[in-house]
Amino acid sequence: MRSRSILIVTLMTLLAAACASQNRPALLVSGSGPIYPIEAKEQGIEGAVTVRYDIQLDGSVTNLVIVSSEPGAVFDEAALTAVRSWRFNPKIVDGQAVSSRQQQSTVGFRLDGAERYDRY
Repeated sequence: MRSRSILIVTLMTLLAAACASQNRPALLVSGSGPIYPIEAKEQGIEGAVTVRYDIQLDGSVTNLVIVSSEPGAVFDEAALTAVRSWRFNPKIVDGQAVSSRQQQSTVGFRLDGAERYDRY
């Protein structure tokens, strides 16, 4: 019986050590998608905005910077508002949560077929 207890304790210790040494990237857990600007939608304009940001230990997004925007400035505010709403499980390095700097995401703005032609 004692050897079985030792085996169980050893297995639990190994499992805990394996979990503690895991690494994983930050994982998006909540947030909203962008709201299409009405003027751009009415004009059938599509585009994309690339945003750089940091992820804090609490999962919040800070230090947002627009890296590129096409067409320029049309979708910037909508993209920033969406990315600000995102929440992450922080990055894990050697079993410890760490902040992530200089993350980058592209927020796309595309109209479906019906919306693309409803102004004609």
